[in-house]
Amino acid sequence: MSQLPPTILPSMAPYRPESAPSEWGSIRSSFPKALYGSVKINPFWALFAVVVLLGIIARLWEFGSLPPGLNQDEATNGVDAYSLYRYGVDRNGVPFPVEFIAWGSGVSALYGYVLIPFIAVLGLSPVVVRVPMLLSGILSLPLMFHVGSRMAGRQFGLLTMFFLAISPWHILASRWGLEANLLPFVFLIAFACLLESTRENDWFIAASVFLALCLYAYGPAYALIPVFLGFAVPILLVSRRVRVPTMLAGLAVFALMAVPIGLFVYINTVKLNSISYGPVTVPRLPGQPRFEGQAAFFGGEILHSLKTNARRLASLLWNQNDGQPWNTVEPYGYFYRYTLPLAFLGSLMLVPLRRFAQSPEKLLVLSWLVASSILGLLQPANINRINLIFMPLLISSAMCLDWLRRHINGGFIIAVLAFLAGFMLFTREYHGAPYRQQLDGPFFTGLLEALDYARAVSDNPICVTDEVRMPYIFVLFTEKMDPASYLSTIEYDDPNGPFRQPRRLGRYRFGQRNCTNHSDGTVYVLDQTETLPHAELYAVKSYGNFRVYVP
Repeated sequence: MSQLPPTILPSMAPYRPESAPSEWGSIRSSFPKALYGSVKINPFWALFAVVVLLGIIARLWEFGSLPPGLNQDEATNGVDAYSLYRYGVDRNGVPFPVEFIAWGSGVSALYGYVLIPFIAVLGLSPVVVRVPMLLSGILSLPLMFHVGSRMAGRQFGLLTMFFLAISPWHILASRWGLEANLLPFVFLIAFACLLESTRENDWFIAASVFLALCLYAYGPAYALIPVFLGFAVPILLVSRRVRVPTMLAGLAVFALMAVPIGLFVYINTVKLNSISYGPVTVPRLPGQPRFEGQAAFFGGEILHSLKTNARRLASLLWNQNDGQPWNTVEPYGYFYRYTLPLAFLGSLMLVPLRRFAQSPEKLLVLSWLVASSILGLLQPANINRINLIFMPLLISSAMCLDWLRRHINGGFIIAVLAFLAGFMLFTREYHGAPYRQQLDGPFFTGLLEALDYARAVSDNPICVTDEVRMPYIFVLFTEKMDPASYLSTIEYDDPNGPFRQPRRLGRYRFGQRNCTNHSDGTVYVLDQTETLPHAELYAVKSYGNFRVYVP
């Protein structure tokens, strides 16, 4: 692919100190000469390095131990990725599926496939499961700088990267291995490629590849990506940013890559059997697919669902809280509470009042924002499901502050200092003991250690609490079983349910109601809130929120 000629976008011309705004020069003059001596320090790139370092520290500090423990959604990604790497099938025995069967209703597979090389090198552990998300969070920072620079110059790029670096939503999302949180990163790569597209190169084809990969990153992209392309393609054609042959080639690549996921939706909508193409499988799910259970147009009362979803979306965006502690730290929200008016005003600045064809970058960001908002109408919103909306909201908020920088420099400095103060307070709260205790429950602190101890201390049956969401996935995470050894004997409470819960898996039983024989030396792994009859006959060892009872 050819390089972008500097004459295409004047805002991306090579940086020259003499052309920089006066505030950057004044910043450099304030640096004590003792700090740099005779070395020439470019203040812009010094600030760039500071922002990147700030973002890295926020994502890396106590990484692996905060959140504590492991969530069931992280565990399912790790188990399926390990099973594919080690045995060539996912944990349900399906060779290289385009979507994991997982619990029964499907889980997007891209994160699992990205995870495989990390497991191959580092093994399977909670920290390793989170590494791809950490790297995607860090790499998003220079990508966001690139997007902002393409829109309005490097000063604006630095401001957008700063907003992403200190965003509570993005910091939290970068620190644990939820597959849904990979979608914004993949889309950001695609968007950066779109902004690189000109009539002299083929970057639109690269953008199409990553837009297609979004379909495998998270289910809501099934609706969002076509809507976004419906906006983006006319914008690029009218602005003459992409030649028609290149556009057609890119759309053909997108369509070809989308075929497997399109077949997956079709097969599970009309209830056909699974199909295979070489090593790849398009699976039929045993339970109701998630895209049917969540999308408004699969329900009976579409208008009522749309109205309910609209109210929920508006409430979430304004209050910046979905009630889930792994998504927000009170009272900081996704971006320091009640900043939505900033984003709204900034979104108005994205609308070109004249020279429509010469403002494709801002129109593309506006298309991103509108498509993400439509997605929030099609399903009940929470922060994970509408995670693609937050980056364009941050860009829109930066538009307001950039206006302040150009017109009221003192107000701009005060605003930046206020955001920095909010970031420091958020960081203190996030790393504090009270918030960590909030996460002990949903991340099941101590469960993996308790299971490791139970299986090492005895060869007898093990009874595992059912006070945990899908406890069997933690057993598979610790045991690393070959699916061939358990698929023929696993017993589900509801084999065709969307969230299948086994009552038996090998020597493991789940829930005390399924552990009726107390004379066979059964070892119990129970939540600390549960009681065990005749507990005085057992030796007890505690691990976080869990206790192991050994006869």
